[in-house]
Amino acid sequence: MMKRMTLAWLTAFVLPLSVQAATIPVDPNLSTSGADKLEVKADGIDSARISINLKNTNFGSVEGAVVSLTSSRGPIDDISPEETTTSLSGRASFTVKSLKNGTSVFTPSYNGTVFNKPVTIIFKDGLNLALSVGSLIKIPDDNNVNTLSDTAVYYYASNGKRYVFANEKVFFSWYPSFSDVQTITLEQMSLIPIGGNVTYRPGSKLVKFQTDVKTYLPTKGGVLRWVTSEQVARQWFGENWNTHVDDISEAFFVNYRMGEPIAHELDVSPEGLRAQVTTIDKDLGF
Repeated sequence: MMKRMTLAWLTAFVLPLSVQAATIPVDPNLSTSGADKLEVKADGIDSARISINLKNTNFGSVEGAVVSLTSSRGPIDDISPEETTTSLSGRASFTVKSLKNGTSVFTPSYNGTVFNKPVTIIFKDGLNLALSVGSLIKIPDDNNVNTLSDTAVYYYASNGKRYVFANEKVFFSWYPSFSDVQTITLEQMSLIPIGGNVTYRPGSKLVKFQTDVKTYLPTKGGVLRWVTSEQVARQWFGENWNTHVDDISEAFFVNYRMGEPIAHELDVSPEGLRAQVTTIDKDLGF
């Protein structure tokens, strides 16, 4: 009889670990964090794995807790979750990498509680060139009229990647001239990964695809909104609104997404869009 009562008591009061994680506080002082290496090449490929082990106030492992990880350098560093919800052993893990030389402090947190045991990682041997965010760059002219790679102009973004202008029309929707474009060596350019294409500055132009009769207004993030009537376009750009329309090759359709149609000129303001999205970084959402 006594044995059956003991078993019943255990069944009633031993909770699953997932329930324990929700009811027993995590102790940031007993929890630990570490990395498999503390020096990483800043090439956007080499990486370190950061592991966090959560403990509760009873020194037990906490299962089922969702852990976050932040960098002292913000979006400069790439943090990829491997296992954000702690396992049976209380472990969560992340992979970190970067394209920027320097020291980063990675701090884990759980449910708003920041741990006082961050992980410091040194990123080194990356691009050894002082480029500021927003730099316009290209490689030297190879004096060969049959090659085009030396004509491409790129925008250097805050994530350490370069974004290419599809053509001069896209470039001039952002900049008045090529005067600020700087030339760097091919070797230096090869160390900067390509992030994608630059799209039209929001509100700068009206655009259409060569085989599509619809006219669109570019908005933030490469979202195109169909302008459903000439009256709307005329209110924005005047009687000669059609001179403000650029054709986009279908080859660049993949760089854009379709948004809600625009039925009235008050639905959106091109001038307001231009004022809000003043840099390509903002357009990219960085």
